[in-house]
Amino acid sequence: MAHSSDFSLLPDPPSALAYGDVALRLADVVPPDVSRGFLPYYHFRILTAVGIDAGHINLRVGDAERVRYVGHVGFMVDPAHRGHGYARQACLALAPCVRRFMASALLTCDPDNAASRQTIERLGARFLDEVAIPPDESPNLKGATAKRRYLWTP
Repeated sequence: MAHSSDFSLLPDPPSALAYGDVALRLADVVPPDVSRGFLPYYHFRILTAVGIDAGHINLRVGDAERVRYVGHVGFMVDPAHRGHGYARQACLALAPCVRRFMASALLTCDPDNAASRQTIERLGARFLDEVAIPPDESPNLKGATAKRRYLWTP
């Protein structure tokens, strides 16, 4: 992968992204979809200490209106692996990559997602506000109508 002025390809992320009991394995570098307002992003798999795939984490690079709702960093831990702090550890493993592009990143969660909210708050992210999602954006966000927004300085 090489640098590209239009961000269709992002530079290689730092190698050996790991923290605590997790390591991140780069699965894909996704180009932007300008017509839909989608930024380019890194897609990593979250691996446990014994190499089990426990979920994924994404880092979106750049700024677009859509980031207001999806954030720069998005994560999902598979139900069978929740409750071990893997999402927080994955964010901390991703921190060197985040810092390559921005001093702080926007993190979002659904207002009723207590686990994501707790993860974000345990990272030390600062609560900004809660924003309504425009109806034309909602189908892309699985029917969500609002997002809590936080600023994280990794």
